[in-house]
Amino acid sequence: MIQKPSIKKETTVGRESIAGGIILISLSLLILTVAAVRLLDVKIENIELVDHGLYTVITDEGSVNVVPEDILRIERTYTKTAITGKLVELDKIYTEKGFIYVSSLDPFAGVARRLSNSVDFEGKPIWERADTHWVTVKPYDYVIGTPEKRIPWVFMSLSLQYLAFSVGGIALAVLIVPLRFEDAKEAKKRSTADNEQEYLNQEEKQLGAVAK
Repeated sequence: MIQKPSIKKETTVGRESIAGGIILISLSLLILTVAAVRLLDVKIENIELVDHGLYTVITDEGSVNVVPEDILRIERTYTKTAITGKLVELDKIYTEKGFIYVSSLDPFAGVARRLSNSVDFEGKPIWERADTHWVTVKPYDYVIGTPEKRIPWVFMSLSLQYLAFSVGGIALAVLIVPLRFEDAKEAKKRSTADNEQEYLNQEEKQLGAVAK
């Protein structure tokens, strides 16, 4: 009976140490993968309309020609600038040659919008080609113009990033949830002890009054 509190304390400390170690490893892996993705990233410098229905996407790794038939999916989201609060449209255009990420603040946003409108006339938040869905689009989840030899490294870095998020999140939950449960149990024990002490004090007062 005397050793139980010590065993319980050692188990709690062991769980906290393991969870803390996993969180640190996950954070380190996350930082490394973020750095890797940035190093492997390709910057889009311009988009030009070359001919009717033919666009050229110019990147720091070279140029890629795109036609409306290459577009698989379009995702439109909106945000606001931190200083002015101006509404900004962010478009992610998935093609068979990679995706094009465009902000309405980019100098080539007008040409990119024209490319999007060539297949999606309504400006839907999400547009997909009739024969596609997210699973078929996923293999093209890299920036257009990314050299072929880099693509496997991009996917590996992203996969490790998601793994770090998942494992770190689970470790954090394992670390926090039992501690909150134990705190609640301790608070309940203290409350019960206080109530019992108050009850004993009242009984002593009553007995004292009767004795008098």
